Amino acid sequence: MNTSGDIKNMAVPWFFQDIRTGKKTGTAVLSRDKEIKKVYFKAGEIIYAFSNLEIDQLGYSLLHSGKLNEEQYIASEEAVRQTGKQLGAVLIERCLITPKDLVEGAKLQVRQIVFSLYRWRDGHYKFEGGPLPMMEIVPLQMGTGGLLLEGIRGLEWKIVRKSLPPLNTVLRSAMDTTPFLDGIELDQDQETIFSFVDGNRSIEEICALSEIGDFSTLKALYVLIALRLAESFGIKTESAPPAADVKDKQDIPVKVTRESILQVLDKQTSQDYYQMLDVHRNATTQEIKKAYFRLAKMYHPDRHVDTEFTDMKDKLEAIFMNITEAYDTLTLEDTREAYNLSLVSGINLQRPVDRKQAQQEGSKKRSAADQFNEGLNHYRGQNFWGAEESFRWAVRLDPSNADYLFHHGLALAHMPRRLHDAAELLEKAISMAPSKIDYYIELGNLYSRNGLKKKAQTVFQDALKRYPNSDKVRQAIINLGV
Repeated sequence: MNTSGDIKNMAVPWFFQDIRTGKKTGTAVLSRDKEIKKVYFKAGEIIYAFSNLEIDQLGYSLLHSGKLNEEQYIASEEAVRQTGKQLGAVLIERCLITPKDLVEGAKLQVRQIVFSLYRWRDGHYKFEGGPLPMMEIVPLQMGTGGLLLEGIRGLEWKIVRKSLPPLNTVLRSAMDTTPFLDGIELDQDQETIFSFVDGNRSIEEICALSEIGDFSTLKALYVLIALRLAESFGIKTESAPPAADVKDKQDIPVKVTRESILQVLDKQTSQDYYQMLDVHRNATTQEIKKAYFRLAKMYHPDRHVDTEFTDMKDKLEAIFMNITEAYDTLTLEDTREAYNLSLVSGINLQRPVDRKQAQQEGSKKRSAADQFNEGLNHYRGQNFWGAEESFRWAVRLDPSNADYLFHHGLALAHMPRRLHDAAELLEKAISMAPSKIDYYIELGNLYSRNGLKKKAQTVFQDALKRYPNSDKVRQAIINLGV
C-alpha cells in the first residue's frame, strides 16, 4: 500500500480498502486546494472523520437532518464560541437533543465526509500511522465494510468511468478474497460479474458476456476493483474475437459513425420494435436480449462521452431510449402479446401511431416510477448520492413529473456545492406544480439554511400570496425571523 501520493493515481475507496484490509491504525489525511479532510481508522475500521468545511460540521449535519431547527443551531454555535465546549456537550446540557440523536448525527456527519471523498479525483492523500488523538475525536462504530460498499454504489457514473482502466484491460481476482469480503455482502449482479473475472477476459469481453447491460456491468466492475477483489492483469491487444467465436451477424462488431447515428435515428421513426432490434417476430427472449445488448453497446451515450460524438449526445440518448423501450416491451410476456396484437390488427406502422406512442410513453413512465421508488429508498436510508442518481434517471424518463424534479432537488441539497442546482430544480418544480405548498417550504428552507434569508423570504412571501391562509407558510416565515 502506498502511504501517500496523488489521488488521481488512486481512487479514494481503494486507499480506504487497503487501510481496512491491512487492519491499520492511524489517520488518512486528504487535501485539495483549501479543503482538508481526515478519516480516523482503528485496526482498519473507520471510527471518526473531520472536515474543515462548514457544510461538513456536526451542527450543520444536525440542522440538515432536522434534529435542530435554525434558531437552536445558531444559539448552540454561539454557546460553543463563548464557552469553548464541544457542540455535543452544549446540545446535551441544553436538552436540545438526546444522546442517541447526537450519536446518529455524528454518524451521519462521518458518512457525508467519507462519501464526499469518494468523488474526489484530484488532490493529495497520505496515511499517518500511529496512536489516534483520542481527545479530539468521538469513536463511533461505523461498519466500515458496509460504509465502503454503500458509498461506492452511490457514485455518479462520470466518477466511475474516469476511475476504470481501459476496456481492453484483463482483470483477475485476488488470490485470497476473504479479508476483502469481511463485512461486505455483494449483490447478485456483482457476484455474477465477479464470476467472469478469470485472468483471461478483458473488461470489454466481460461486458459482452453480461446480460445486465454495459452501464450496470461497468459499475459492478468498479465496485470489485475498488474493494480490491479484482485487479488489472495486463492489456489484451487483439481487437476482435477469433473467427470460431463469431456465430452470427449479431456478434460482428459494427463501427459507429456520425452518419450511422443519424441513419439509425431516422429509421426508428418508422420501425416497429422487432425492426429496431433487428430480430424476427418469433425471436426468443434470449435472442432479443442479445440483440439489445449489442445495440446498447454501440449507442449507449456513456460509451461516447470522450469521443468525437459528444455533440450528438441527444441523438444517442434518443436511439438508446427507443431500443430500451423495445426491449422492455418484448421481454415481458404480457406486454409482448399486447404489442403483437397491435401489429396484426391492421395498424400501419409507417405512419405516426397513437397506440405505439402510448405504449412508449407508458413504458417510460413505468421505468421512471421504478427509478423514483428506488430513489426514495436511498433517500430514506440517507444514501443521498444513490438517491440523486435514481431521481435524475426518473426525471430523464418522465420530465413532466414535478415530484421527480422536486425530489431530485432535495437529494442535491444534501451535497456540497450543489445549492444552485438544487434550488434550480425546486424552482422548476414549483413552476410546474404551483399548488404544492411543500415545494415552496423546502425551497425557502434551503435558502435559509445556506444563509440566503432574503431569497427565502421572497419564496415564502410568494407562497403566502398564493395561499394566504396556509399555517405552514406563516410558520415558515416566523421561523425565518426576518
